[in-house]
Amino acid sequence: MPAGIKTVELLLGVTGSIAAYKALELVRLCRRDNWGVTVVMTRSACRLVGVESFRTLTGRPVARELFPRERIFSSPVEHIDLATRPDIIVIAPATANIIGKLAHGIADDLLATLLLAIPEEKVRQGRVLFAPAMNENMWRNRIVQNNVARLTELGFRFILPAEGELACGVTGTGRMAEPATIFAHCQSALANIPRLSGVSALVTTGRTEEPIDPVRIITNRSSGLLGVEIARHFAIAGARTRLIAGAVSVPLPADAIRVRTTREMADAVARFLPETDILVMCAAVADYQPAETAGDKYHAKQLTLKLKRTPDILTLVARRKNPPLLVGFSLDNSLNRAKDKLRHKHLDLIVANPVETAGSEMIKPTLLFRSGRTQRLPELTKPDFARELVKVVAQLFNNNSEQPSLRKKTKKG
Repeated sequence: MPAGIKTVELLLGVTGSIAAYKALELVRLCRRDNWGVTVVMTRSACRLVGVESFRTLTGRPVARELFPRERIFSSPVEHIDLATRPDIIVIAPATANIIGKLAHGIADDLLATLLLAIPEEKVRQGRVLFAPAMNENMWRNRIVQNNVARLTELGFRFILPAEGELACGVTGTGRMAEPATIFAHCQSALANIPRLSGVSALVTTGRTEEPIDPVRIITNRSSGLLGVEIARHFAIAGARTRLIAGAVSVPLPADAIRVRTTREMADAVARFLPETDILVMCAAVADYQPAETAGDKYHAKQLTLKLKRTPDILTLVARRKNPPLLVGFSLDNSLNRAKDKLRHKHLDLIVANPVETAGSEMIKPTLLFRSGRTQRLPELTKPDFARELVKVVAQLFNNNSEQPSLRKKTKKG
């Protein structure tokens, strides 16, 4: 770790779920980024995963007992140190048992006791996270859901379980989120992204394709990586997030809405717009389409195409009454073009980046706000920039500082 940079300290609570083995991968991801990791295991967890595995990966003793012989800290009240020293605390996997204990103030073992000793400030900062793992019937049980709701209201964050095959052999919701997802939530919590609970975000990504004939197309260069990462970080911030994707070169989440042409993307955006609070148009939309599309493949030695403009999705959105907060992108080497687009399409924020970043894993972003403020950022990986962009957009939406006329939409459901 470079001099002057503080090492992130994470406390990982591991409870008695079969998903406990996944916590080893989470430790590996944290250690790869030079985070310090201290593991606290319940008795049930120790029956599922070996203590020595965590000791080897972390290079530290594993805390298991409220009154241990081997102490991690020299303090006589170690459970207080375990609760106060870490920058972030994660319970993964979190069983219904540990969730219920905390919700009702029960302190009958080391992990339950230290959870009650966590400073309220750390909870308010969103730095105490639970990654539940259990049978679907247990997860959907009203008692468990009431406990989750109660803790959420107090400021504890939950990384919701995924759907898939469970240890009991059935398919349903209850699988612990993947370690990479949990790690991303940790990074965002440390970045202090404002919460967007109850907010609806719509993100477009990828490239649209306009057919010339059944084989050939007009399109743009775009991998779709940035839009996927932006949608992921909106979800991490607590927003109800939809992703509309054209053609991409990266994996998409299972619930992504797939489209092909600009018209299809425009129709999809219009369909979800009434319930959208934040719209991020990250897709590389084709600006032109053939005036006519051939029904069969062209075989001529020379071909002349007559082109026409495709629908301008942002202009259509901006014309609507009470539009959402609008974020656009400008792929151009001129900031003047980005400023014109910001003004003419009535955007709240536009991200300008040079042409060479198309399809790249890096971005050189400049943020231009409706207020006239300009913010230049250093060259970043697209996942890192996505996290920073969501942070900026969340602040815009929650604080309403850049656009005083912005109004939150009435939430449904």
